[in-house]
Amino acid sequence: MKTVILLTAFNGSTHLPELLDSLRAQTDPDFTVIMQDDGSADGTPELLQNAAAADSRFVFGSEQGQHLGAAGNFLSLIRQADADYCLLCDQDDIWEPEKVSVLKQAMLDLEKQHGDSTPLLVHSDCTLIGRTGEQLCGSFFRHQGWDPAAVTLPRLLVQNNVTGCTLIMNRPLRNLIAGHARAEELFMHDWLIALAAASFGRIVFVNRPLTRYRQHEGNVIGASAGSLPARAVSALRNHENAKRRILLTYTHTKVFQNLFGKVLPPRARKIVDGYLATQHMPKIPRVLAVRRMGCVMQNPVTRLGQILFG
Repeated sequence: MKTVILLTAFNGSTHLPELLDSLRAQTDPDFTVIMQDDGSADGTPELLQNAAAADSRFVFGSEQGQHLGAAGNFLSLIRQADADYCLLCDQDDIWEPEKVSVLKQAMLDLEKQHGDSTPLLVHSDCTLIGRTGEQLCGSFFRHQGWDPAAVTLPRLLVQNNVTGCTLIMNRPLRNLIAGHARAEELFMHDWLIALAAASFGRIVFVNRPLTRYRQHEGNVIGASAGSLPARAVSALRNHENAKRRILLTYTHTKVFQNLFGKVLPPRARKIVDGYLATQHMPKIPRVLAVRRMGCVMQNPVTRLGQILFG
């Protein structure tokens, strides 16, 4: 079985060496890393060249050096990846040595249950670290207030808990993403991948921090700032931000419907169409309908916000 790690990079020379070292230190060495720079202006291309020269497992994607954007770069690599298993890799994280091994074994176990023709996704927890590598929190899930059991389509429509740098997907799921996603609509690629997996197949969560997820000023999307109670107070004070967050769930669901609607299984299509239909209902019927569908957020704070501002 062929495993590929898809590494996108852009002006990442500060932290890229640590990431590359952690990939080389994996206990399961049976993988290829496809690297693709997005047109960096720093020393990133040279670091990638050195990695390729030193280790034959590190190769370049066919759109190396082009300006595709973060999601577009990942989609480009997903389309290039002729592999049984794909893992997504950010330039500034650090992988624990057993990450590939643990995720691959969890995927093998899942394929035994559901068959290797079913689109499947496995993801894990991660440790939050700061710019210089200091630990900020031992569990990203705990920091975000996420529910590990939220792996179904109704739950994921309203709040994603799949972080791209923690996932592995099998070939059928890769084929779905490669065949239907469009870069111009892929503003949250991990959320889209999660919705596809929940609609067409299965998702499993591994309750282990297998990635050190670095938080710094250059993150495109990262951990929420502040503790969960502090974020609750902030949401109550700033109604408009809370409303925008809920509006985003409808916007993203509409994107998912546009991309996959013609091929969605009937049950998934009913859920997607049903959730979108609630957007223009009056307040109380909308809140009740969303809860009846099971489209509830993942902790008491966000569920309260969903009722107040949804």
